[in-house]
Amino acid sequence: MSICSRAVEDPPTTQDEHADARAAAVAKGLEPAEVLGRGGIGVVFAMRRGDEALAVKIASPWAVDSDAWDAATTLQRLRTPRIGDGGRSLRVVPPTDLVVCNRVMIREHQRLLDAHDDAVVKPLELFTERGRVGYVMARADGPAVPLKPGPELVALARSLHRLHSVHWPHGDLKPQNVRAVDADRVVLIDPLPIGLELVTPEWAHLNFLISTPLVNSADPRDRRMEYRYRDLVSLALMAAEAFAGERPWSHPEVARMLDRSIPMGSKREELSQARARLKKIAARLPAPVRPFVQLALEPGLWPEEGPTFAAYLQARPFETRCDALIGFDLGRIFAEASK
Repeated sequence: MSICSRAVEDPPTTQDEHADARAAAVAKGLEPAEVLGRGGIGVVFAMRRGDEALAVKIASPWAVDSDAWDAATTLQRLRTPRIGDGGRSLRVVPPTDLVVCNRVMIREHQRLLDAHDDAVVKPLELFTERGRVGYVMARADGPAVPLKPGPELVALARSLHRLHSVHWPHGDLKPQNVRAVDADRVVLIDPLPIGLELVTPEWAHLNFLISTPLVNSADPRDRRMEYRYRDLVSLALMAAEAFAGERPWSHPEVARMLDRSIPMGSKREELSQARARLKKIAARLPAPVRPFVQLALEPGLWPEEGPTFAAYLQARPFETRCDALIGFDLGRIFAEASK
């Protein structure tokens, strides 16, 4: 598998591994059927209530702790930053604490309530049973959005443009979180609660990793802009794969950028290589979508000296790039590129 290939997802789990979560749903009076998915903080079951197709998500922490960056063990897990024992390596660990998963579940449910859009899954009921938080939602039947030119990708672009216009970003956008329910309609699931420190290395952006300290604050407005930028970068990465057949980077490159044990010189070389790959990919993109992808994905400046870094902070390139990106009519350019 090439360095730009999609990382391997967590291996499928058996229903027995979700016995405690299933028992909590049953105690609530629900009858969960098959497992629809396993995410960072919980498990989602299919269910029916009369003729209504529903889903229930139950908090369920991972049973085994891990600080590895290996995609096979971390890709679908909730991640929280932690400095390594040596004080240099930035590691991520999935929570094995049910309290953490419960808290995130409540905040995720609130984010869904705030959406008010058909492109976001509808939450119906929040509950707590046997110490586990869960919520019932409408079931978004359909596969992950295909990364190829077509109406599904256009529908995603239009939905994001509409949601961002009312200041609702998703924050953890990836194909698994976009369900293609019809040829021209998608439904977003599993939004990131505002202020939650999560990393999804396969769909993160090198410039994003460098720039976020410029806007990290307690102000929700800053975090919403940060999440909006994440959405647009993820969409640009999807566009690169859909129209050119590959992305300029994936899990391995971004993981190395996050690891503080790797020397700066190696990271600068990684940026240079990523920029070169992006240039080759951009040349193969349809003209309507090329400016958006280039602006969203161009790796940023890596400051090397004090005066340069001071000028970098003063220029606020993160905010400037965000303002430029929202000027694109995403639905129109993706529709034109898909013709």
